[in-house]
Amino acid sequence: MSWSHTPFSIPGPRGERLIEILCLRNIGVQLSRGLVIFVEDEETLRKLGETILSRMGFEVSAHEDAESAFEKIKQNPNIVLLATDMSLPEMNGVNLAHKVRELGIQVPVLLMSGHDEADILEAGGVPPPGIMLQKPIGLAELRATVDSLLS
Repeated sequence: MSWSHTPFSIPGPRGERLIEILCLRNIGVQLSRGLVIFVEDEETLRKLGETILSRMGFEVSAHEDAESAFEKIKQNPNIVLLATDMSLPEMNGVNLAHKVRELGIQVPVLLMSGHDEADILEAGGVPPPGIMLQKPIGLAELRATVDSLLS
């Protein structure tokens, strides 16, 4: 939450300021933890991921394919996390992560997949810093993993 403050003073007997007090008031604005690129081709999962990450305090740019996500990353390389599905049309999540690395962007990568780890390694693996989560992913597991990657 963000807070607004209003200072006021308590005057002394000769008009000098004895105490200045800041009254804090919650103005309901949450500061962003940064921009997350979230890539998922299934609309329901994409909307769910976007909602969860937004509630965690992130600004989220959700994409249904790796190409549009890659273009967004090129336009705004100051992202804090790339969270991507493995199985995407045209370009998979591992290839997207490696293309981002080729740009010199060392953002943490969260690869979400229904495939096993051997398939991910065969595709090139998750570039560090990164981790793979096996689908289905629980809310607590997602939160803990994101927090761990960004700590």
